[in-house]
Amino acid sequence: MIRQTFNVEDYWKVIIYYDIDYNYFGDAIKMLRKAGASWEGIKMIFDEMKSGETKAVTYSNLNKNISIMILNKHSSDPDLLNTAVHEAEHVKQAMLEAYKVDDEGEKPAYTIGYLISKMWKALPLIMQEPYKS
Repeated sequence: MIRQTFNVEDYWKVIIYYDIDYNYFGDAIKMLRKAGASWEGIKMIFDEMKSGETKAVTYSNLNKNISIMILNKHSSDPDLLNTAVHEAEHVKQAMLEAYKVDDEGEKPAYTIGYLISKMWKALPLIMQEPYKS
């Protein structure tokens, strides 16, 4: 399991758990509670993720300017990348909603690119095939 934390300038905090290890889910629970997630919501996240029913989940709190993303283990690198981009889109949507920015044009496009570029620092560490530049 890898935990990555980064800030989008001074606007938003992002915490990501890659290849979640359920023996250490307590750390994710603490962060979800600090971000405002309910106990019921956390239990649902834990149950769905542990059962394999859900590949990933993103919880965002627009008032606290934070998103927490939890990614399960994936069967292939393309599947992992697809899920990571999908969840990054949810983070982007939360940020745009919080700051009342329309989801069209250059700002949202640069925002998703920024998020993925930050995630790219951790993604190769869990990918099955080593990244070759």
